[in-house]
Amino acid sequence: MVRGLIFFLKLAVLVTAAVWIAEQPGQVLIEWQGYRIETSVGILILAVLLVAGVAAVLYRFWGRFIRLPGSVAGWAKGRRRRRGYEALTQGMVSVAAGEPDEARRFARKADHLLEEPPLTMLLSAQAAQLNGDEQAATRYFNAMLENPETRFLGLRGLLRQAERDGNWQAALDYAKQAYDLRPRTPWVLSSLFELSLRAGDPDRALEATADSRRQGVLTREEADRRRGLLLTEKARRALADGDEVTARDTSKQAHKLVPELPAAAQVRARVLLAEDRKRAAAKTIEETWSRHPHPDLIELYRQARPAKDAIDRVTKLNRLAERNPGHRESEIALARAALDAGLWGEARRHLDKADGDSPGETVCRMMAELEERENGDQDAARQWLIRATDAPGDPAWVCGHCGVVAADWHAACGHCGSFDSFAWRTPPQITEAEAEYLAGPAQHARLEGEAAKPAAAAAAAAASGQATAVEDAETTEAPAGEAATSEVRPEADSAQAERQPS
Repeated sequence: MVRGLIFFLKLAVLVTAAVWIAEQPGQVLIEWQGYRIETSVGILILAVLLVAGVAAVLYRFWGRFIRLPGSVAGWAKGRRRRRGYEALTQGMVSVAAGEPDEARRFARKADHLLEEPPLTMLLSAQAAQLNGDEQAATRYFNAMLENPETRFLGLRGLLRQAERDGNWQAALDYAKQAYDLRPRTPWVLSSLFELSLRAGDPDRALEATADSRRQGVLTREEADRRRGLLLTEKARRALADGDEVTARDTSKQAHKLVPELPAAAQVRARVLLAEDRKRAAAKTIEETWSRHPHPDLIELYRQARPAKDAIDRVTKLNRLAERNPGHRESEIALARAALDAGLWGEARRHLDKADGDSPGETVCRMMAELEERENGDQDAARQWLIRATDAPGDPAWVCGHCGVVAADWHAACGHCGSFDSFAWRTPPQITEAEAEYLAGPAQHARLEGEAAKPAAAAAAAAASGQATAVEDAETTEAPAGEAATSEVRPEADSAQAERQPS
C-alpha cells in the first residue's frame, strides 16, 4: 500500500509540472543549416526528454552487447563451478555410504570441474582410504600439508593413519604439529594426551591435561584426577629407577590429588618407609583405607606399625580396620591376623562377616585352614576347598573397557589403551556356553557340520528302506560329535586364559 501511495504521489507531481509548463506562454525559434524550427517551450522540453530516453536505451543496449562475451564466459564458469560442488557433495555422500568406486569417480569429476586442489584433496584421500589404497591416501594427505588452508586437515588424516598402523610415535609427532596450528581444538588436546600415554611420555600427557583444563575441555575435578593418576605412574616409575627425589615429590602430589587410589597410597608409603618415616606412612595408608580398602596395603601397614608378636599385630590391624569397619577387606585382614595369632573364634567371626552367605575363594580357603588348625578336621577342610573351586573369584583390577584382568593397577590399560578404566571388582565368570562362543565361528561351523552328519545318514537310510543302516549311522557318527565337542573345550579354555593377566 505504501508503494501505491508513492507511485500516485510521483504521478501527481509530473502531471502538475506538465500542466504548469503548458500554461506558460512563449515561443522557441531554432535556425540551423537552412532549417527553421519554431515551436512552444512545452513541445521542446518533450522532444528533449524523448531524445534523452532513446539515447539511454541505446547506451544500455550497447553496454550489454560489449559485455556479452564476458557474461557468457562467466555463466559457463559458474555452471562448471556448480557442477563441481555438486560432484564434491555427492562424493562426500558416497564416502559416508561406504561406496568407494562412486566416491573415487565423483572425486575425479570434482577435481576436473573445480580445478581447486585444496577443495578436492580431502575427498580424494577419503575415497582412496575407502578403496583400501592407503599409499594414495598418504600422498593426498602429504600434498595437503603444502597448502596452509589444508595443512591442518592433512595432519589429521596422517595422524589417523599412523594410529591405525600402530605407529604411535609418528602419530604423536603429527598431533604436536596440529597442536602448534590449533592449540584450542578439543580433538587435538585429546589425541595429544592419549598418544603421549601410549608413547610412555607422562610429562607430555601432564602438559596436555593442563592445556585441556585451560581451554575448558576438562573440569577442575576431571583434571585433578587425571593429574593424580599420571603422577602416580610417574612416581612408581621413578621409585623403580631409584630416582628418590622425583618419587618423593610426585608421590606426595599424587596422594593429595587422589587419596582414594590404593596405588597412590602404596607408592607414597614405600617412599616414606624408605625414608624411615613409618608414622607418616601409616597415616597415608589409614587415609586411603577409609576410602578404598585394598589387600596390597596390609603388608605396608605392618611395616609402618611393626608388632611385637601375633597378638599385638591383631591390635594394630584393628586400628586400621576401624577406618572402614565391616568392609570385606577389613574383615579378611583381621581374620588373617587372628589365624596367625591362634584366635580361632575371632577368625571365624570375621570370616563369617566378610562375605556373608556367599563366601568367596579366599574366605573358603581360610575357612579350610581354620578347620584344620583349630579342630584337625580334614574332612571339613576338604569340603571348604571343594567349595572354593566353585566360589566367586576374589576382586581384581578389571578394565571396564575391554574386560582384561590385571595383577596391578595401571593408569592406562595395556590391552586396549583406555585411560582410567581399571576398577577393583570381581571379574565376571564365563559360562561354558560363553567359552564355546569365544572359541570362534570356525568351531561353531564344524560343530554344526558334525551334528548334521547323523541326520543326513538317517535320511539316506530311510529313503533306501534300510532301517538298520540308520542305527549304524547314528552309532558311528555320535563319537564324532563328542570328539568335536571335546575339541572345543581346550580352545574355549585358551580364549578364557587370554583374558587373564600375563
